Amino acid sequence: MAWNRKTKRRVYHTILHAVIISLSLVFTFPFLWMLFTALKTPQELLQGTAQFFPSDPQWDNFVTAVTTIPFLLYLSNSLLIVTSVIAGTLFSSTTAAYAFAKLRWKGRDKWFLVMLATMMIPLQVILIPMYIMYARIGWLGTRFPLIIPAFFGGGAAFYIFLLRQFFKGIPKELSESAIIDGASYIQIFTRIMLPLSKPAIITVALFTFLGTWNDYFGPLIFLSNPDQWTLALGLRAFQLQFGGRYDLMMAASILIMLPTLIIFFLAQKQFIEGITFTGIKG
Repeated sequence: MAWNRKTKRRVYHTILHAVIISLSLVFTFPFLWMLFTALKTPQELLQGTAQFFPSDPQWDNFVTAVTTIPFLLYLSNSLLIVTSVIAGTLFSSTTAAYAFAKLRWKGRDKWFLVMLATMMIPLQVILIPMYIMYARIGWLGTRFPLIIPAFFGGGAAFYIFLLRQFFKGIPKELSESAIIDGASYIQIFTRIMLPLSKPAIITVALFTFLGTWNDYFGPLIFLSNPDQWTLALGLRAFQLQFGGRYDLMMAASILIMLPTLIIFFLAQKQFIEGITFTGIKG
């Protein structure tokens, strides 16, 4: 008997959900392995993969991971750098994207291509000139090399492109009506463009948070004082001290990864909207 359209749709959705659930289990397996490893005893770790689930969960491993190193100090340093970089990146990327999308000025498209070309330059190419420049102005050993460039568009070429595409999708009639009403370009930017671009702005903030929170190379190069270390450097120091204790290593890694997961789940709706709208506009 031939299937009707409703039955075919039900079978299709059943198969689709089965595939999605299977893939989700595959992608969540590493996190589950980290969690179960963090809860094992040293004796259970010696058994390798013979015992996947911990027989007696050791929740004290998380307390040990936090108290062994100055976790709160590293956390405050990471939050300071992350919030500053997010603020600087949003300021520089939104203003530049608005200029490229809505303002008319000589050489705009050519400079936009030059800006896009900077994404092709590897960090290793400009690392030595940057290091020499920061050394001459006395910024080595401070947080300035990690924060100040964000306020001038450092590393934000992709975010400028992302926001420009979103701004170009906003009807120009809104700007023209505001100009007729006597609004300035700054007022149009702050009262029209930014409120309508919240999904894209949240997307840029999430990308910036992920990149800065997980950044190990930048703090390693420019920070020399342990009191200024971020969680990424603290985790490396923890690994050197407890490299053989995989239970403590996984516990510390989960604690560092937890803010990223929480923020993503809280803002995943805006993140998906920002990516989707940016892809179909402009």
